[in-house]
Amino acid sequence: MSRPTPLITSMALAAALLPAVAQHTGHTPPAPPKPASPAAPLSLTVRGARVVAVPPGVTETSAFMTLKNTGAAPVVLTRAMGEVAGSAMLMSTRRDAKGLTGMRMVPTLTVPGRGTLTLSESGDHVMLMDLKRPLKVGETLRLRLETLDGHRLNVQAVVRKP
Repeated sequence: MSRPTPLITSMALAAALLPAVAQHTGHTPPAPPKPASPAAPLSLTVRGARVVAVPPGVTETSAFMTLKNTGAAPVVLTRAMGEVAGSAMLMSTRRDAKGLTGMRMVPTLTVPGRGTLTLSESGDHVMLMDLKRPLKVGETLRLRLETLDGHRLNVQAVVRKP
């Protein structure tokens, strides 16, 4: 059986004593970081939230609403979710130089400070993908929007015919 060398013995002793020495000298190791939490309440309000009714078998639809920012700073939306959807995407619809309209997924949508963002049929919107069940006209669905600074906005959207 081999004996530990003086160097290994010293290192083991130092490792064992380090926390006690740190506390004794007033130097404590830093605490693990806390998850980010929003400091101020979210300055967004929602009007006219609706989801487009689709025929049975269709597995995606769109959600529209108007978001009003009552604060001075822009609010950046980074994520959308819907209880009835497997996934959701923030979408941007734009017209190119030839006049053709196309939509694409975007990582963020921004509600300007003291302004509005209208999510509509012809513009930015939320796509609800992989619908888990058929939607019923008139039912209310829960959606959630998340912001860059960690806020969450719960939205009640009514299913309506296009």
